Amino acid sequence: MELATAAGDFLIASAERLALDTDPETIRATLHRACGGQLNPLAADGYPASRLTSTGVPFEASVTGGGGRSTPALRYVTEAGTIHADFGSRLTAQLAAIDEVAELMPNNAAPAAETLRAFVAALYPDPADLPACQRFATWLGVVHRAAADRPPGLKLYGSLRAAPDALPRLCAAWPEFTGLAPVTAHHEFIEPCFAAIEVDAHGALGHKVYLKARYGDIATPMKLVRHFGDPAWEVLSELVRCGADPADLHHFPIAICRGHRDGATTFALHLGRHRGRDLTPLVRELAARHHGSTAAVDALAGAAESTGATWRYSVVGLGCSSGAGIDKLNVYGTPSWDDA
Repeated sequence: MELATAAGDFLIASAERLALDTDPETIRATLHRACGGQLNPLAADGYPASRLTSTGVPFEASVTGGGGRSTPALRYVTEAGTIHADFGSRLTAQLAAIDEVAELMPNNAAPAAETLRAFVAALYPDPADLPACQRFATWLGVVHRAAADRPPGLKLYGSLRAAPDALPRLCAAWPEFTGLAPVTAHHEFIEPCFAAIEVDAHGALGHKVYLKARYGDIATPMKLVRHFGDPAWEVLSELVRCGADPADLHHFPIAICRGHRDGATTFALHLGRHRGRDLTPLVRELAARHHGSTAAVDALAGAAESTGATWRYSVVGLGCSSGAGIDKLNVYGTPSWDDA
């Protein structure tokens, strides 16, 4: 089975379980454009094709919600050009994918594509100068909402590590990125790893920076609280309330996401899967509390099973805002087809 076909089947089955009433062929065509028609786990040199997932397959799906309800939407992230072993060829394929997916947005595609291309140019002003072995250029996120035949929004992620001074260039192009990384790169405890820009059908933009915490440091949770204050404490406490072992949290990959919304800085903490440990009990408890039920997260697992895939929850992300407390839960996962 071709993985791109299998992933399309999975997305269609997920949309049905989420009752999105979205045209199946639109979902399949959007995925095909976003991933370039292939989701091979290995690049041409035999190494894992993508760093997006632990399997090397450049595909991860997610659902979101908060305040006691899930959002009627299906989201996924993918990466085009991963069959190529060199950075330049990957980036060329990804720019083509950006243009092709933007064409499917409801309004004029040109402004969205121009914004996303400008984001890439700020990150990598001289792609030919970067090492050919550099893998991560961009990941492209797509959202399908209920009763919408066209994707209403796109999200593009890019590395802050590949080229020097990437974050200052982003801040010069979009001042909204300024202040989102409150620590310097190569900090002993946490450092910026990638940034993202979101654009919707009306041209509204979102700006986010992701920071990776040191892995395996027993002091990481308390250092997060020291750096980020009450939001970090609230999220870590909620993870423990929902079943996470406080003595084990530092063994899990942790990333912090900071962005801007309605003039305020947002905070989210993402906890990744660790060495085969199953996140399912934690996911289901968090979903019951913040989505009002496990229906949305179960929809992804059920869609994977119905298409012959093994499902693994890969990341949980809790967002916290001033005055509202924890107001967002994102759950990510990856389907794997052993016979593909």
